[in-house]
Amino acid sequence: MCFHSRYRSIDGTCNNLQNPTWGASLTGFRRILKPIYENGFSTPIGWNRELKYYGFPKPSSRLVSSTLLSTEKITQDIHITHMVMQWGQFLDHDLDHALPSVSSQSWDGIDCKRSCDYAAPCYPIDIPPGDRRVKNRRCIDFFRTSAICGSGMTSVFFDYLQPREQINQLTSYIDASQVYGYSEDLANTLRDLTNDHGHLRRGPIFQNRKPLLPYDGIQGMDCRRNLTESSVNCFLAGDIRANEQIGLLVMHTVWFREHNRVADQLRQYNPHWDGERLYQEARKIVGAAMQHITYEYWLPHIVGPKGMEMLGKYKEYNPTVNPSIANVFATAALRFGHTLINPILERLDHTFKPIKEGHLPLHKAFFAPWRLVDEGGVDPLLRGLFSAPAKVKRPHENLNTELTERLFESGHAVALDLAAMNIHRARDHAIPGYIEFRKFCNMSEVDTFDDLRNEITDPEIRRKLKELYGHPGNIDVFAGGILEDQVEGGRVGPLFRCLLIEQFRRLRDGDRFWYENPSTFQPEQLVQIKQYTLAQVICDTSDNITTITKDVFRMHDLQGGLTACSELPRVDLRFWTECCNDCRVSGQINTISRLSGRRFRRETGNTTMVEDTLELNSSKDNVESLMRRVEKLESTLKALNKKFATLEKNCRNV
Repeated sequence: MCFHSRYRSIDGTCNNLQNPTWGASLTGFRRILKPIYENGFSTPIGWNRELKYYGFPKPSSRLVSSTLLSTEKITQDIHITHMVMQWGQFLDHDLDHALPSVSSQSWDGIDCKRSCDYAAPCYPIDIPPGDRRVKNRRCIDFFRTSAICGSGMTSVFFDYLQPREQINQLTSYIDASQVYGYSEDLANTLRDLTNDHGHLRRGPIFQNRKPLLPYDGIQGMDCRRNLTESSVNCFLAGDIRANEQIGLLVMHTVWFREHNRVADQLRQYNPHWDGERLYQEARKIVGAAMQHITYEYWLPHIVGPKGMEMLGKYKEYNPTVNPSIANVFATAALRFGHTLINPILERLDHTFKPIKEGHLPLHKAFFAPWRLVDEGGVDPLLRGLFSAPAKVKRPHENLNTELTERLFESGHAVALDLAAMNIHRARDHAIPGYIEFRKFCNMSEVDTFDDLRNEITDPEIRRKLKELYGHPGNIDVFAGGILEDQVEGGRVGPLFRCLLIEQFRRLRDGDRFWYENPSTFQPEQLVQIKQYTLAQVICDTSDNITTITKDVFRMHDLQGGLTACSELPRVDLRFWTECCNDCRVSGQINTISRLSGRRFRRETGNTTMVEDTLELNSSKDNVESLMRRVEKLESTLKALNKKFATLEKNCRNV
């Protein structure tokens, strides 16, 4: 049952009232093109190592990586900062997470970490002869993604042969689920319910610093920290991958703090609000801020000016648009960000010099939450992210060896290879090849490798593609998309630009709670949401950063250097103030932006309120009163549903 709720649900259900599961957590990825399985419904292309495609065998994912994608050499990007990469990863963890296999053994007991056999869920990456790094093993362990129950077989669920489909654990919407969680249980675990302030739970506080995230009581495989280095636990956030890389952990910390900061200000202006209202309003503002930052500041650097023109401006909510994340977007297109990763995370003090512990090689930043406690907190890493350049993607400089030769080396017998994993994951998900998606994007037809010369201009790259794949139809979509020349002003080639725009348009137009939808915020509130910048969020939530670049995604020398935090435009949360006439009795509440006869004068980025008259509109009073009654009814029904669920669970255990 769906209600016209004021706030989006935690799990994404009921955003679309006609299709309540669109974009919801724990639902299937959307398909742009039909899946291509070797047996037609479940086994990946290449499962039979002897089988040929277009007359040629499918090359090892590791061989494609080491031959075409891996590089020791890097070139710094003179235009964008490393924050472009970090925001991309943080955003991705708001949008998708393919559920991994629940077991590391096959049905007949084969251990996927020890065997090189293909026996589901084991799907190891073959090591080619003469590999430059791996000498004493035949494979790198790899597990298939979990499938939707009943897919990949003929079942009683569907009564026909249903191709294997994968599950997105997260909500598809840009809704800050990596901060708040994707389920009610996780959301409640993250909340501070000891008071009525609407806060997220706080963790440890160290001298001269703001609170960190709470420690995670469960230290599973998603916290592969080295206990010989420190006893500091991993941290708990809305996404289980928060501790994966320390720069990512910093972003989680920043936005958890921003939620609590916003909740505190809202409580100051609305002392009559309870904790639930404060939490939901702060969550709504934080989600809107992430949407605005992504589309206004980050995405233009990725798809370029022409791409933004192709995307177009927001018009209105379209309930016929399915915003669910496309499988190819999650497994290939959005992974372009791996080409931007600099192998060094710079850490800078208040003078923008390296801290005493020095910069951090990327392989030492994986699963190292203790560094946030013992090595200066969030500020040095934040300064490094908005000051240091990203890596440029060039034809022969794609993914750095920190990612292809040293990834998670402390937690695996053989260090992983991210480029090979990306290719292998797309095969696991039965994603069609590069040429098929070119057709979808109305790109030119390809019969020979020379037909790729407009998008892949380097003849040496085309020669290696032919050597590896034999036929253009054999090219994996990740490899082909990554190897394209970048579009003007962007960081992707034409194919990935097309696929990114297809998804980002859906995420915007298919979201009933999109921040620009007139029903989401009052006009004056929307003006304030559009004041949000990542620079100001960092200023407000860092421990002690006082100078920053206005646009943290652009190199500082392109925008006149650093700016004092005090000079940045600010979001004025007074526009969320409600004036009430005995609110608790009459239920008549008027948001300050709804009071006619008030005008607001903005000077130097600040907002000054000048009162004229306070003429209340009685019809709006009645609407507000009705909305409060509906919300009370919703809360009652939710409480009843929880009681029924508890009763049902107890009955099953009897």
